Amino acid sequence: MKKIDTDIRDIYRAKDLSSEAGAMPEHKVAELIERSLRRQQIFNLSVGLLTLALVTILVFALVEDFLLGSAADAPVRKKSPGVPAYTLPEDEQWVLEYRQVAVEADGSARPGPKEVSTKWIKNAAYHAIMGELALRQGEPETAQNHFQVALETFPSMTGIRGNLGIAYLKQQSFEKAAEQLQKALTEGPSIAALNNLGVARLGLGEYEQAESVLRQALQQQPALSGCYKNLALLYQKSGRTNDAVGAFEKYLSLNPQDTPILEHYVSYLTAAGRLRDAIGFLERIDGADSLAVHLLLAETAARDADAKLAVQALRHSAQFLSPRQTIVKMHEPAFEKIAKTEPFETLLYQLELATVSLSTNLPAAETAP
Repeated sequence: MKKIDTDIRDIYRAKDLSSEAGAMPEHKVAELIERSLRRQQIFNLSVGLLTLALVTILVFALVEDFLLGSAADAPVRKKSPGVPAYTLPEDEQWVLEYRQVAVEADGSARPGPKEVSTKWIKNAAYHAIMGELALRQGEPETAQNHFQVALETFPSMTGIRGNLGIAYLKQQSFEKAAEQLQKALTEGPSIAALNNLGVARLGLGEYEQAESVLRQALQQQPALSGCYKNLALLYQKSGRTNDAVGAFEKYLSLNPQDTPILEHYVSYLTAAGRLRDAIGFLERIDGADSLAVHLLLAETAARDADAKLAVQALRHSAQFLSPRQTIVKMHEPAFEKIAKTEPFETLLYQLELATVSLSTNLPAAETAP
């Protein structure tokens, strides 16, 4: 009996040992569980992102259909260019409130004069002021369109034709400009209209009429510098050199800072063979740009083979230029006649030394220790 009990215990012990030998280690089980959880998380995240993407696409499609439907149902309005309020003077900004009135009126009305009403008064005021703004901004074609609408609305409105004439002038439509400016003068005396009419006649080649109109303007305002400039160009075109000289010098005495006209006048005298007159004028002009005057004087004196005066003018110019810039200027064709003279070569040598000195005295670059 005792032996039988011992055998039974041995059997159960052997069974337990075999079960323990076939069991999986605990860390392996933990890894399997972790992998399973990770796969489940990835799957859930993928499904969530896909669902979100589908919902977003659906919402976007619905919103787009709604917006397109609303745009199709809305009435189409004529677009008008936006004009920032700051581009108008403060006392004219009120007209911006009439912009929509003008846009609607322009798109609905038949051509021709309009009856006097609040609507058309606002329309005309808007176009008149916006035309002036376009002129100030250098947009003559836009200005012309605005002024034409204003005149079409109220043909008897005064003060528009003078500006319309300027818009035509800036586009070099001289015949149309002359027509509008002549009508402007019938509305009342205007020095500006007279001057501009003179320019239009000058552009048409009607020199006698242009001179007559410009002289009328000067009688009313003797210090009107623009008239002298226009007369100078008129005399230049008609070959009246002495009259042109007087008009140019009168204009430059009133506007000495107009460097382009100063250069034009000196070039005109040079082409006419009147180098000494050009030199004399440059030596006595007051209030002009000093660098421009001395460079012109140097070039003109060099063309007249006056090396001493040319070099003196170049030395004055060098006060405003670097040595290298002055050297470049001295190699221009205008100085060929005096290029081999002693004063010119001496100045050139001094400038070259100054250039070398400046280049060698530059501070050395700092190096790291």
